[in-house]
Amino acid sequence: MRYLYFLFFFLLNVPMHSQCFDCGKSIGGWTSDAAVDIEKTNDGIVYLVSSGGFVASRIIKYDFNCNEIWSINFGYEDVAVKSVTSDEQGNIYLVIDNLTSTNAGLGPWDINGFSMSPGINFYKLNSAGTILWNRHIGPHTGNIMQNIHYYQNHLYVTGTFYDTLTFSNGLSFNFPYTDNPRAFIAKYDTDGNFINAINFGDGEDKFKYSEFDNQGNIYLTRYKDSYSKVDKFNAVLQLSWTKVLSSSNTSSEGIYIPGGIHFNNENNKLYVWGIMNLTTTIIGNTFFINSLNSVFQSALIELNSSTGNLENINRFDNNNDYYSLYFLLNLSPLRIAHFSQKDGFLYVHTSFTNTMSFPNATITSTSYHNNEYFSQDLVLFKINLSNFSSEFLFRSSGNPSLMTAAHDLSGPILFNGNDLYLTATYRSNPIQINGTTINNNSGNNDSDAMFYKFSIDQPANPGTIIVQNTCFNQIAQFSINGTYDSVVWNFNDPNALNNSSTSNTPNHVFSATGVYNVSATVTCDNSTQVLEKNVHITNVPFLNSIEPLMACETISGSGISNAFDTSNLNNLLIGNQPNIVLEFRNSSGQLFTNLFPNPYTNSNSYGDTIYVKAYHVNNPNCSIETELQFIVSPKPEMPIIETPQYFCTFQNQTLQDVLGNSNNIIWYDSEFEGNLLMQTTPLIHGQTYYAAQSNAICESTRVPVLIHLQNTTIPTGSSNQNICLNQQATLNDLIVNGDNLKWYNSISSTQVLPTSTQLVDGLTYYVSQTINQCESTNRFAVTVSLINSLNANDYAFAVCDALNDGTENINLTDYNSFLISNPVDYNFEYYQSLDGALNQIATNLIDPTNYNTTIGDQIIYVRIVSSNGCSQIVSLKITLFGNPIIPIEDDVSICEGTKLVLNAGDGFNSYSWSTGQNTQSITISEAGNYTITVNKINGNIICSTTKTIHVVFSKKPLIINIKTKQWTDHENAIEILTNSNKDDHYDFSIDGINYQESNQFFGLRSGKYTVYVRDTKGCGIATQEISLLMYPKFFTPNGDGQNETWAILFSDSQKNLETYIFDRNGKLLKKLHSSDAWDGNYNGNPVPSSDYWFVVTNGNAELYKGHFSLIR
Repeated sequence: MRYLYFLFFFLLNVPMHSQCFDCGKSIGGWTSDAAVDIEKTNDGIVYLVSSGGFVASRIIKYDFNCNEIWSINFGYEDVAVKSVTSDEQGNIYLVIDNLTSTNAGLGPWDINGFSMSPGINFYKLNSAGTILWNRHIGPHTGNIMQNIHYYQNHLYVTGTFYDTLTFSNGLSFNFPYTDNPRAFIAKYDTDGNFINAINFGDGEDKFKYSEFDNQGNIYLTRYKDSYSKVDKFNAVLQLSWTKVLSSSNTSSEGIYIPGGIHFNNENNKLYVWGIMNLTTTIIGNTFFINSLNSVFQSALIELNSSTGNLENINRFDNNNDYYSLYFLLNLSPLRIAHFSQKDGFLYVHTSFTNTMSFPNATITSTSYHNNEYFSQDLVLFKINLSNFSSEFLFRSSGNPSLMTAAHDLSGPILFNGNDLYLTATYRSNPIQINGTTINNNSGNNDSDAMFYKFSIDQPANPGTIIVQNTCFNQIAQFSINGTYDSVVWNFNDPNALNNSSTSNTPNHVFSATGVYNVSATVTCDNSTQVLEKNVHITNVPFLNSIEPLMACETISGSGISNAFDTSNLNNLLIGNQPNIVLEFRNSSGQLFTNLFPNPYTNSNSYGDTIYVKAYHVNNPNCSIETELQFIVSPKPEMPIIETPQYFCTFQNQTLQDVLGNSNNIIWYDSEFEGNLLMQTTPLIHGQTYYAAQSNAICESTRVPVLIHLQNTTIPTGSSNQNICLNQQATLNDLIVNGDNLKWYNSISSTQVLPTSTQLVDGLTYYVSQTINQCESTNRFAVTVSLINSLNANDYAFAVCDALNDGTENINLTDYNSFLISNPVDYNFEYYQSLDGALNQIATNLIDPTNYNTTIGDQIIYVRIVSSNGCSQIVSLKITLFGNPIIPIEDDVSICEGTKLVLNAGDGFNSYSWSTGQNTQSITISEAGNYTITVNKINGNIICSTTKTIHVVFSKKPLIINIKTKQWTDHENAIEILTNSNKDDHYDFSIDGINYQESNQFFGLRSGKYTVYVRDTKGCGIATQEISLLMYPKFFTPNGDGQNETWAILFSDSQKNLETYIFDRNGKLLKKLHSSDAWDGNYNGNPVPSSDYWFVVTNGNAELYKGHFSLIR
């Protein structure tokens, strides 16, 4: 019995949160509303909604079944709700931003029971919404990062400020105004008592979001153009660490901009969501982004909350565009992504555009503007925190028939058991999410705030009210999709006979047209849920009956036309009825998802039947339908007309004279559009006319016809022509330029002469030409002379030998015009002899284009042949003269301090030196380049030669040093160093007879040498004596007269030479000068036979060390 009582007591005290359906609500008015924050208290959900409309902000508290408990609306545009949190007792803490300018005063003002001043106002409310106390921070606060956090009976308020900030206890911060605000963190107890506050930042960073962990630590995100960071502060407001997320110093690399931050109290990890639109490095991980500037990709990072170290990272290409993010990044405190965690999974709520890929799905957002572009939809997915893999859950969708984008932005989410609550700021109308349809209340395509709840462990169950037949004066039929225990309907129609029902499928006739907020209170397992739906009751629209639409085939025989004009179709169908939607379907019942095309192209041969449905906006269940016929008329084949066509100018032809094999031809002056031309239109030369074939309804495609009016000119040629007498020439032999020639015996004769008519000496013939069947109106006169020979003459010329090689190549054809006039009328043959020319001997022929003549006179015999067979032989005399030869070498030397005569040679007619002198020779004393030009007159031709002489200075050599390699018997060497430069040319000798170019001599025996250096240009010889030293390997001072002393050989020429002799113990025995010798005694006493050492020096420099033997 005690057990049963305990069970009954337990059941009475366990809250029942079961629910029939998923709930989906739209919060908003006529203009834009936005989801701001959401908080789970111990007895419900608190939801903050801001607005730019007539209701500034709202605070709404729901029970866990989405039923509203209470709400607060601020009818004031300068009030913005910012953040909400709660404590264990269900008390609610709010941050509200009052945006009133300080020019209106510092307040406070009472706004709907809330005392406010410019800046941040935060409040404590009990669970019923009663204000317990309020505090103020201001006045010059920013609208970013205004958050409130609760931890162990303390409150932490974060925000930003621009210059001056004052707290309720009198503490203030004062800084110069900056474009970007500084951040602050203020700490209070739950009774509103101020504890402490700090400020942070330098006025350059953009602070965005704050987060709180389960140890009382606070995290701030910030960024600027060169980096992004996360800062951690402990519960006593001390900075614990700063983590650089990304940095960039170049325009080609971007930064990772934080778009959301979340602490997971299941694993004590910190998660940051951020965006990037350039190649970006995030804590050592580089992501290559190939996007336009307006498209951003995202990444989620997992940080160790104790150290800030990166533990996981994952990239998500969600293609969000700049325009929808600009508001969030720069103006709004809203986050781009929102998080909640459950059972080892991190749930992520964000948005995407176009496509987004997951391991289990690839999704595409709603299209718009005839499927050309993509709107921004919501997406929910989860991260498995054991391996950081992602799994797609569901996405939202909007209306694909829009012509502009609808951006839907994610809002905060949270769990209550297995129920997940989602919020969003959405413009789609309606938005569909996880099977639930939620309408949009705004009237200007602005946003509403969404509130949606579903269970993650059960299938989606939207619980939607379904209504059919919503025409006025007709029976509306209601139902609910899903299962439930019972329902109570409220039709919101008090003037009707019955305004409520308990039937699962009730009927209702509404009392008037209008919008009715129909509600159904559904009961499931002792839990109730209110479903609502706005039902629009309208009169049935009417559709006008219109005649079939006609159009001609686009391509003849195709049965298809792309020219149906539907620009006035809507007006013809519905007239001036307001707010009517027209739907068009083809004969297969397929809906035209966008506007009906204009122009329209039929899909069935020779016509389509289109079904039209009309209904009022927001009431598709009250409609009327009709059929619309599109009929295609046959298009004639294109006419076949030859182009171009030619007419004579004197014929005065018109369009009706243009030849063709088609009937019913009409003419235009343009290929498209243009003007219709009369058949009597005179033809114009060079004009293109366009012909079409007509069947009275449709015209064929036009074909162009180019018209040429032929004005044939008179032929041309020589009016006096000589013909060889023995040729028996005819009219065919006369040379006249023209086409289709006709010959006459007089200027006016109409009798055409045969071309075989033989020519008569002294007679004049008249010729015309015919082009495109048009004969020239004037005739050209040709007088004929029958002759025996040509009027050619001999010619002689002279040339200079350009290369002075005794020959010159000449093109003989260059001289044809000197032999006879009009050489192009004749053929030329060139022979070596007169006999060859007379008898046309082939072996005697010369190639005229490359004739090689030699010094002296050459005579060529040229046979000239006319086209009429007459010929004449003339001579072509060529004289080749050699060019002058200047007898000066190209390179000449002059010794320093001397003069040099340059002689160009005698026998020339003129001399021209680059020095300005005109004499045969010049005297110079300077090096350089000298140019001489000499001319030689040969009859009527002058041959000249120009030469440049390079004169260089040369000088007597100067020996600077002689390097030696000595102390051998016959392997010594010397190297002679002189004062030479690049223009000097010296050679070298050691005997004065044999010279060489090298300044080095090898394999020399020791001894004395004289070194010779001479200038190869003859400017002098330098000499110097040198000794190659050596020493005896032994000497025998024994009185036999041989090898009695020891000395350095050939040292007498080196005055500074000194030799020091030592015994094997290093004792100095003797110092020798250059001409001295040692007799083997020390202090007058002979030293014993042994090896002795010596050192040779030259002043202070040591030259050589060695040893020798003394043998007695």
